[in-house]
Amino acid sequence: MTIFAYTRVSKADNETGTTDNQITLIESQLKIDTIYSDVNISGSIAFQKRPEAQKLVNELKPGDTIVIAKLDRGFRDTADCLNTVKWLQQKKVTLKILDIALDVSTPIGEMILTIMASVATFERKRIAERIKDGFSNGRSNGKSYGYKIEAVRQAIALKSSERRQATLERYTTIVNHLKNKIAPGATEAQMLAHLTKVGHPVSRTTLRKALNR
Repeated sequence: MTIFAYTRVSKADNETGTTDNQITLIESQLKIDTIYSDVNISGSIAFQKRPEAQKLVNELKPGDTIVIAKLDRGFRDTADCLNTVKWLQQKKVTLKILDIALDVSTPIGEMILTIMASVATFERKRIAERIKDGFSNGRSNGKSYGYKIEAVRQAIALKSSERRQATLERYTTIVNHLKNKIAPGATEAQMLAHLTKVGHPVSRTTLRKALNR
């Protein structure tokens, strides 16, 4: 039996494009064998159409377990959530969602999951509506939006520069922690385990980017 962790962040998330906090939460409760992380992927995209989720699905075998830190990290569409859960049940794969701690194999568990998935879907749609309404109200009051505005371009460039710098510093920290592992030719699994042991857990995707693989 293999325990997989699945994490996701979208471009709109306030996590600067990382999933490490989700990994930390998951590993505080379970021992994970493999991690798959979708970065800059919207929750509105069906689970099995996301790049890393597709790789995860292809690895699944009966008796395996998928662990997700929060419901909205896995699903933000009610139909996709329920269809995926049923598909996993048919494959005899267990799904654990830590923030709701439900046994979805029971009728009451499935009912509660349906309600919570509907709330996540509603929240996503309401956020989109509020953004649209905000732009509409702003334009009616003479405000302009878009990349063509100099102030917007400068703000985006500054934020992008800050994120690149933070990312480079983070990758440097990862490589420094692995100096004694890279030279002997340690495997990715060994390096990930070492990073977790020294209190710096990262996803396999982040590790590969740090090592330019």
